Amino acid sequence: MAYRENAKILKADCLADGVYEIWFETKDIAKAAKAGQFISVYSNDGSRMLPRPISICKVENNNLRIVFRVAGKGTEEFSKMKAGEYLDIQGPLGNGYDLGKIAAEIKAEGRSFDKAILFGGGIGVPPMLELAKQLECDTEAVLGYRDGQLFLKSEFDEYAHVTVATEDGSVGT
Repeated sequence: MAYRENAKILKADCLADGVYEIWFETKDIAKAAKAGQFISVYSNDGSRMLPRPISICKVENNNLRIVFRVAGKGTEEFSKMKAGEYLDIQGPLGNGYDLGKIAAEIKAEGRSFDKAILFGGGIGVPPMLELAKQLECDTEAVLGYRDGQLFLKSEFDEYAHVTVATEDGSVGT
């Protein structure tokens, strides 16, 4: 079930050139969210009617975190938001990962769920963080970046063995 809320921003920061995070306090969305889902974020500017879909990066209690790259006027607006301000959000949206179902299917096939490999590049890195956090097995995360600005890498280190690749070759392979 998706909910629409006017969510309070708890924290908003720049993580790398053009990459930002926002932590929202939610009433229902965070409680219902699963790894791999996203929210729609609505602009406070009435001239931008369509919401921006942004992947959920992390969930903690009633709070959820999104990480996004500025790609236009809507995400530019979000990048300037501050703690204490509000944005309308809707979610969780999408199917996400049902880890219980996946584990049951693997077990039914007579196999074990003891290793996972996650791949994410650029703005595809953030949605993998919540999944890495929830996996209860040996986890490898292969993360790709443009350059040496390795946003979220240290957080992945808590949940997985991390291999980094950069487009410019400055870090990793």
